[in-house]
Amino acid sequence: MAQFGLLYVGEPQFSSPEEGQDNYQRYMAWLDGLGDAVVNKGMPFGPPTRVDADGVSSDERADRLTGLTIVEADDMDAALEMAKSCPYIEVAALDVVQIMQM
Repeated sequence: MAQFGLLYVGEPQFSSPEEGQDNYQRYMAWLDGLGDAVVNKGMPFGPPTRVDADGVSSDERADRLTGLTIVEADDMDAALEMAKSCPYIEVAALDVVQIMQM
């Protein structure tokens, strides 16, 4: 089986704390429902600081990576099916990438 990263993109926006709590509970149920496919349940990311040839910056971007979950799946199509049922996509986006071995 291959490993895939589900990259959480953007800051979720909720109309109320209750809506946020409901989404979180459904997200946790979704995650638990993936069972043994989950390699790492998740790693939330704080705000980034970018380092490049021009120096260091900490500009806020709406499309920043906010977290990562690692799953195992037979192929990209199977990983995409997992991602399509994630409640997070109701309020932000997921990028799905295959994790390559070096």
